[in-house]
Amino acid sequence: MYDLKGKVAIVTGAGRKLGIGRATALRLAGEGADVVVADICREFEEFAGYGLGMWEGLKSTADEISALGVRGLPLRVDVTDSKSVDEMVAQTMDAFGRIDVLVNNAGGAPGPAPLLWMEEAAWNKTLAINATGAFLCSQRVARTMVTHREGGKIINISSIAAKRPSIALGAYCAAKAAIIAFTRVLAIELAPSGIQVNAVCPGQVDTDLQRWGWQVEANFRGVPYEQVIQEAAAEIPLGRLETTEDVANLVAFLASSQSDYMTGQAVNIDGGIVMY
Repeated sequence: MYDLKGKVAIVTGAGRKLGIGRATALRLAGEGADVVVADICREFEEFAGYGLGMWEGLKSTADEISALGVRGLPLRVDVTDSKSVDEMVAQTMDAFGRIDVLVNNAGGAPGPAPLLWMEEAAWNKTLAINATGAFLCSQRVARTMVTHREGGKIINISSIAAKRPSIALGAYCAAKAAIIAFTRVLAIELAPSGIQVNAVCPGQVDTDLQRWGWQVEANFRGVPYEQVIQEAAAEIPLGRLETTEDVANLVAFLASSQSDYMTGQAVNIDGGIVMY
């Protein structure tokens, strides 16, 4: 549907087996793009058991991409560290010579808690992964796009959490709202260079990370895990949980030339939960 042949994309946060990053990377590859998949590939020492994308999952996704007849390159990156991001961009340029699409998917909410009791480290880490990560990756990649003068696409994965409150997820809501504001400013600044910048706001997506979040909510409320999932599905007008492929479909459109006249937008893809 969207011809991305000859394009090179970077997708961060692509190491989880059931995640938006993996689904997005495979969809872009299916449209003909060579894809760099990146993730931190290690646990957070201060948030043991949180669960992050690991090298095995990242390498598996890269192999699946290569099996589609394009090139897949797995890279370790800490999106909160500028040196690590610089290395990711340099390795991508060495391998492919260009970057056309950046999908800032790396995100998370380690240490969720009511704001009155949230640890400062959890707040800082959540803002760093989501907001600072999008800033550093966008800045470094956009510099190469501007230099090559062929335009480009930057797609930031925000969330409907940016548009409505969620108990115990104050830091995550704030970080995802920051991504939307960042998207709008970057869109204005990069418009003269022919680079479109948009945000995607998923809802209740069935991912490894969301399943962890549902379990946290169940424990916090003292209710069965299955009840939390049933309640999540019940609030969706379209009547089902969102899949990672649902999100990847929108990202593929935004990565293509079909979205060339669209920039600075925060598009909901949530089955109708948020209708503004």
